Amino acid sequence: MEKKLGLSAKILYLCLAVSTFNPFIYTTALQPVLVKLTLAAGAILIVARLIRYKGYMKMPCAILMALFCISFAFSAFMNREYDLVGNGKWIVWTGIQFFALYMCDVERDVREYRKEFNIISHLMIIYNLAGCLISLGMLVTAYSKMFQTPEGEMIVSGFTWGRLWGIHSDPNYGAVFSVIVMVLSLLFFLKKRGIVRAFYIVSIVLNFLYLVFSDSRTGEIALVCSMGLFVYMALIRRLSGREKAVRFGIALLAVVLLAGLSLGSARLIKREYNRKLAPVFAEMFPKKKVPGKPGKKPAVGRKQDLKTDVSNGRFDIWKSGLEVWKTSPVYGTGYTSFVPYTKEHVPDTYVVNTGGSDYVSLHNSFMNTLAYQGIIGIVLLVAIAGRIILYVLRPVFRSEGDDYLDMGAMLSCVGAVAVSMMFLLEGTYTNSPGAFVLWSFSGYMVQYAYQVRKGS
Repeated sequence: MEKKLGLSAKILYLCLAVSTFNPFIYTTALQPVLVKLTLAAGAILIVARLIRYKGYMKMPCAILMALFCISFAFSAFMNREYDLVGNGKWIVWTGIQFFALYMCDVERDVREYRKEFNIISHLMIIYNLAGCLISLGMLVTAYSKMFQTPEGEMIVSGFTWGRLWGIHSDPNYGAVFSVIVMVLSLLFFLKKRGIVRAFYIVSIVLNFLYLVFSDSRTGEIALVCSMGLFVYMALIRRLSGREKAVRFGIALLAVVLLAGLSLGSARLIKREYNRKLAPVFAEMFPKKKVPGKPGKKPAVGRKQDLKTDVSNGRFDIWKSGLEVWKTSPVYGTGYTSFVPYTKEHVPDTYVVNTGGSDYVSLHNSFMNTLAYQGIIGIVLLVAIAGRIILYVLRPVFRSEGDDYLDMGAMLSCVGAVAVSMMFLLEGTYTNSPGAFVLWSFSGYMVQYAYQVRKGS
């Protein structure tokens, strides 16, 4: 019963995560239903695990994660005058990420969690394959839609401002998710045989095209790092029979060539699309002209924006975040209380003086934690990350056969999320597909590493 509940809770969370970043679902009546179902399933699962706590308490990082939640609660309490309820909700979600997604029974057969991984991976592949088809259709037709929710939240979709948002409410998150799906598709392409492999090739191609037209530099860096890691791991084993130094050199050269080919082809595809295909599609799917405004070709890219500021505003945001942190260095400002706290204590700082919307996120997950939970929170987050990395690396790299491929893919997917955490609100304080992958796949790797270490 608990095994089925665990998988059901993870699938519900995945559905919530993709719908939260899908503007066509996020604004419908389905979204609050998913929120309630996910909360209920997560809470029931955590209670069931508390009853059988022995197998779960051996899971590395359990105490550190509990301390992180306590740190979050402490920050919320110390900033209660600004927004205690909002912070309280995110403490609950953080608990679900840690104790429903990440936690595994270390004594359970590894193959059972591998089945979960296979099911969840294929759900992500199928969803994003369909999503990429729809999104690329929006690119071709130059479909663009922007509207504001009753709560004042701006929703963007389609092909807007020279970037393909598609079915995602942010092209950067969409691009990183496509990178994750590409890694998973390559994994199953290597493991499967026969005509079914064509499905995974199509998935890789369509997700790469979405990444290209999203014009996401975060996605490109994630692609080079995560796909490079997975290709390196796959090649280093396939080159058996050669000296270790030679195998290392060949695999590393292949990764460098892959990175150059990926980034080079991305730029070539965008350039040729703008030159040849965009004018053709503009004639095939003409837009209504606005009186007094010249017609504009739906070209991909944002060179003008990046010319004036290569960081696209991030340097100003990070500097401003440090200014806010200095006013509460030990326990921070809280998460949902960050903006009201900043307006009272640092009213002249950039994040609340942009001329537009205020910045809740500092576009760097580690800096977010530093600002929201202070020194206490960032030390605990780094400790969690360091503990997981040190615990899984040796067992993962020493695994064999399908275990090696599965663990390599999980590590690469987690790596893609880790890269995105340097530029986005990701991993924590958000119910995103990336957060789901980070904690679920980390849990699978840690559970596997425990079994390996126990048997050695």
